[in-house]
Amino acid sequence: MTWNTLEDETELLPQNGSYQTWKATIEPPKVAIKSSHSALLLANLVHLPAILISSTLFYLSFAIVYGVDYGNPYSKTVLNGLQFVSKFHEITITTSLTAIVLHRIRYSLMKQSGVPLGFLASAYQLGALDNLVSAEFWGAATAKFRYKISTWLPLWLLVAVSSVLASIVGPSSAILMIPRLDWWPLNNPLNHTSISTFLPLGTSEIWPDVIGPDLLNSPWVLPESEGCAADQAYNDHACPSAGAKDITTWVENYMSRVTAPNITLNDRIGSVSRYLSSSTTNETHGWAVSSVPGLRQARDMGTFAQYLSHVTLQVGKLPRPMLIPSYASLSNLKKPIVQAQCSLFKNNDSNIAFPYDMLRGVSSVLTGNSPWLIPDSIDITAPSNGVMDFHWVDMAPYTNKSPLLGGVFVSTTPDGLTGIFPCTILSHWTPVSIWLDPMIDSTVRQDSPEPLQILLANVNNKTNKSTSPSMLQPINISAPWAETINLPNYFPSLNPSQQLTLLESSAANLGFLHANNSWRLAPAGGEKALPWLLSTILSMHVADGLSRVNSGFATVLYQRDGNNDSTGVLKNLDVVHIGEWVGMPRNSGHLGENYAREARGVNSTHNTEIVWEVKRFGYGWGFENGISIIVGVVVLLLHICMVILHVGIVAFGGWGVSSCWGSVGELLTLAWRSTGPADGRLGNTSAGIQKMKTWGEVVRVRATDTQGDTRRLELTCWQGGRVASDGDGVKGDGGIQTVEAGVKYS
Repeated sequence: MTWNTLEDETELLPQNGSYQTWKATIEPPKVAIKSSHSALLLANLVHLPAILISSTLFYLSFAIVYGVDYGNPYSKTVLNGLQFVSKFHEITITTSLTAIVLHRIRYSLMKQSGVPLGFLASAYQLGALDNLVSAEFWGAATAKFRYKISTWLPLWLLVAVSSVLASIVGPSSAILMIPRLDWWPLNNPLNHTSISTFLPLGTSEIWPDVIGPDLLNSPWVLPESEGCAADQAYNDHACPSAGAKDITTWVENYMSRVTAPNITLNDRIGSVSRYLSSSTTNETHGWAVSSVPGLRQARDMGTFAQYLSHVTLQVGKLPRPMLIPSYASLSNLKKPIVQAQCSLFKNNDSNIAFPYDMLRGVSSVLTGNSPWLIPDSIDITAPSNGVMDFHWVDMAPYTNKSPLLGGVFVSTTPDGLTGIFPCTILSHWTPVSIWLDPMIDSTVRQDSPEPLQILLANVNNKTNKSTSPSMLQPINISAPWAETINLPNYFPSLNPSQQLTLLESSAANLGFLHANNSWRLAPAGGEKALPWLLSTILSMHVADGLSRVNSGFATVLYQRDGNNDSTGVLKNLDVVHIGEWVGMPRNSGHLGENYAREARGVNSTHNTEIVWEVKRFGYGWGFENGISIIVGVVVLLLHICMVILHVGIVAFGGWGVSSCWGSVGELLTLAWRSTGPADGRLGNTSAGIQKMKTWGEVVRVRATDTQGDTRRLELTCWQGGRVASDGDGVKGDGGIQTVEAGVKYS
């Protein structure tokens, strides 16, 4: 009985050793290589889904697209659904890579010098990384050393790259596909409104180089004639001494519980909190560094957040907004960072001098005698009030135009001797980024909370001859301004019978009254801790005072009349959020002459506009802080490059395309219908292959017949132009009849 290969699809065939018959399906002959335009197009469509999804992910990442807010009831459903989409994307890329490798194997089998046996099934094993360390792969990869197989791209490299890509495209797709929970920018938060905010100060006035007495006349202070130098001015938030109570409270807590030098300063008007932090470093050298964000900037965030919650703007309806202020004409905001170094001397010591060896960023040189001896005018025999004395010292005789400030504490040490503590203070403005997350808490957060890290990052040399980097702006503090930090203390002090100043009251909490009615310092940590503790107290007071510079000026909310900057309504932002749309701190009913900026507009050089960046907390796509996202993009781009190169080769290579042996089953069928080599090669392999060299045997597909309608393709071993088979195959290219395009084979 013969096989009908032209018309009938099935035929009754006898079973082996039996008279029973069964129906066998007879396949029609097929074209092995197609070169039509439609065939080329259809063959390349397999790459389209993967390319489209990858391109969409690139757009989402590059464009920074926001998805949904955190807490949205549909967010979990969306995230779970995207995991399925990511898996589908992985499947499409793996399918694309398989098509690329299969095309190369088919071409090598039918048109080139063949394929090592170990690579025949490699296209079906992409993603199985264990295949890359198998004898099958390496036996095939090393075949080039035994046979002359010359191609511009080695097949082993294509298989290896495709296998690795197939293994990592899944995670790469998921990284790009699944949106990240993070803060995302809200574009134009005040768009389509006529609202802007500005500080009625020029840019050079916000953080001045010289802190003089002209900065002490806060419009919030009563009586106005005395300003922040008035008695009990520490009750006014805009005055340098306003944080004295909080600092003294910390000293009390340190004595009882040894708490870290971090203080929360609350602002009632802005309903915000600031951290006044100091470094806990180097007690033996008596050096401390303190820093705190500015009150004016912190309060503006709090009041503006409250204002937005009462107006019909998109930002006011966000479940969790973040406010980040900046000034339009300045590159960054600033905050004070203050260093203080104190040393301990006894009244019987000689050469009592100001220390400065630990201070960072001192730009001056000595102009007088070294060391810097304290003035003779200071009485160091004993504290005049029996507890604690403090004296400010003019440092001009010691330095040349240096922003240094000096002070001396005089008290009684634990051993009963008079202790003299000369202290040197160095202040700078330093850049800072601050933000407010009002839906979580009222704390003003910052990018540099640890003051010591700021110095270590910006100053290379700790000696007095080091230079100040441009990021640290020196501050020259005048004596009148410094005196307002050390006002007489009228709130209950340690010893009500003694009149102490604010600095003296804070330091006096480091001691106690003995049974013999004598007062002595007795801090936690003993006498060696005294220089560091006094440095911490002093740097905290100065840093807090500097943070309140210009806080008495009310930030203005300007609402234009249409698009005209020259006319509009001014509102005091410090009170607008509580319903007083127009008003001064003195409740005068208007903003006064100093705030009447309608005629000038917000672009005046006398005003500094506040630019508000608003971020929202939720799920989105973007590159920010995403190294893994960059890696994912590189992986997907590599696949796209492979596809572009492959499509170019298919379209312009002139060979065509083939759909043969697209599965392991089809490849097994080809091997089943092929004649084995007659020279003994591949012998004893029916139960497996043991030698790696066997996987390097080069095989090729050839046509066994050249005449008639029964042409058939066969898998043969081939070497050096000879076919290892038991037939008398017709010699073609190198002794092999090549497969022709458009010809049908049985």
